[in-house]
Amino acid sequence: MALLFCPASGYGTMADETKYSHIIENDVISIGGTYRLRGEIDDEFNVKKYGTGTQDDFLLSRLRFEIDLKVTKNLKIHTQIQDAEVLGSRLSDKDFSGSNNPFHDPFDINQLYIEYWPVEQFGIKAGRQAISFGDRRIFGPGDWGNTGRYAWDAVRVLYKSDSIDSNLITGRYIIHDPDIWPNEQINGVTALATYNTIKNLPFQLDLFYVLKYDDRGITKGEKANGDLSSHYAGFRIDGKSGQWNYDTTIVKEFGKWATDTIDAYGVVFTLGYTFDTKWKPHLILQYVIGSGDKDPNDGKHGTFDGVFGGADTVLYGWMNLFFFQNLREHRLDLVLTPGETITLRGEYHYFMLDQAKDAWYFPGNAQRRDKTGSSGRELGHEVDLVVKKKISEYLEILGGYSFFIPGEFVKNTGPSPTAQWYFLQTTVFF
Repeated sequence: MALLFCPASGYGTMADETKYSHIIENDVISIGGTYRLRGEIDDEFNVKKYGTGTQDDFLLSRLRFEIDLKVTKNLKIHTQIQDAEVLGSRLSDKDFSGSNNPFHDPFDINQLYIEYWPVEQFGIKAGRQAISFGDRRIFGPGDWGNTGRYAWDAVRVLYKSDSIDSNLITGRYIIHDPDIWPNEQINGVTALATYNTIKNLPFQLDLFYVLKYDDRGITKGEKANGDLSSHYAGFRIDGKSGQWNYDTTIVKEFGKWATDTIDAYGVVFTLGYTFDTKWKPHLILQYVIGSGDKDPNDGKHGTFDGVFGGADTVLYGWMNLFFFQNLREHRLDLVLTPGETITLRGEYHYFMLDQAKDAWYFPGNAQRRDKTGSSGRELGHEVDLVVKKKISEYLEILGGYSFFIPGEFVKNTGPSPTAQWYFLQTTVFF
């Protein structure tokens, strides 16, 4: 059992560190950042596997040092240096060889871009940068992970007016590798996207289109390998009426997955209500579908792949045992606010496979699969209990406990222990 001491970020998303106290801030230069320390105990699972038969306790630290240099009135250079370290984990750098290392990446350039606005409504952001929109399900940086899931070498064209905020993006994401400096962008996977927010409506309306293209010929189809050309089109509605709030995301995926035709989709429905009583209880109901593949031999790829979304905290359970792929999630959340500096959150998740013949997916990998479909669809139940305390402008503490009780599919396909997770995190803003 490890001693847990750590820092945290905003409780709405629980993952995005967007505020800094700033060591220096004037009209020319702004310097600040965050230092985050998190202790975890993973019992019967880790980031790669469920049913490990072991308990892993370790300490994660992450320093992000930010510099904004205002060259002229319309030109800014932004730099973010990130040092991500891990102490005590059973997993080593070799376990993530050739893929994104979620724990360890010392003193690398996580962001370095130029932002230029030649006119008030039109701007360009070019270089290494974070890209995040809405609830982070389509584009999300994945900042709960120690190194972050996505950072992009990209060019982003921005347009802002009273009626619309528009983004046109092309780029490739980087691989966090402790043995390479600076981190390199992934070879082959290229994104082209537009994400637009329509204003002046009774609700926020986001419209988006994304193309994900990979010409390396390594995409695995049902009968052969080939290139990937995946298109995503959809919308998000986010609104509030009185004490009610609602949020809906619908995205259709189509194109070619090697030699297979893509026919997949993702859907999120959220409805919340805030009671006008002590502690302001906020009750949230949510239903999520990430489509699965119903037939592994029909030449159609039905598994939704989550676009470039995050997998953090409140999205699909804090334990990160599930992702927006072949998933049906029924959940109930309760958020309490006893005071201005403390928030309590409880979540209940009931997870199922969308299609019995498709896999159970972790973020980034397929965990288990029964191609016969005879193992059932029930994945199990997860409960998450989290508390956030703001100590001061410079310090926040976040702690929690989660457990997962396996269902029929898990019991029929391998080891099926109850998994538990404990964490305590401290974030210092400077």
